[in-house]
Amino acid sequence: MLSMLRFSFYAAVIALAASSSVAAAQRQAPANCTYQTCALGLAPVWDGLAVTRGDSEQRVATLGFFLPGDVSSVFEGDPEALEAARAAVRVRQIGAALTDGGLLLAATGIARALFRRDWDKLSTAFTIGGATALGVSIPVQFAADGELSRAVWLYNRRFAR
Repeated sequence: MLSMLRFSFYAAVIALAASSSVAAAQRQAPANCTYQTCALGLAPVWDGLAVTRGDSEQRVATLGFFLPGDVSSVFEGDPEALEAARAAVRVRQIGAALTDGGLLLAATGIARALFRRDWDKLSTAFTIGGATALGVSIPVQFAADGELSRAVWLYNRRFAR
């Protein structure tokens, strides 16, 4: 049980360090923007969905699955895009709580059963509860992705000819 808590703690620390390094690299778009240099895009990454800028696909923010950071600063030039980005962060926070809680419950149930060498009612309840929370988190995570996609689309309207 203690080793599972240590693993959870180290995983959280690593994810936090990765998201903070990306947050430090966030930059506002320069004044002389073209679609090729400043338009935003989305790219899947292991811990969420990255917001990229320009043809170089420079990562400017990441909306994480486990520890969602605030990506709204990237969209500050457009009030509608900013609101959609804030909505994406709010929805992702709910999804992340469900995902993190589900993983913790399921891991606790499995570890308890393995430690006791018995699938008793409590181990089963933890495991099923965790799996249920993970299952519920999937559509919530997709909804956050949809809101972020909408924010990118709203932001990129400025480059339409």
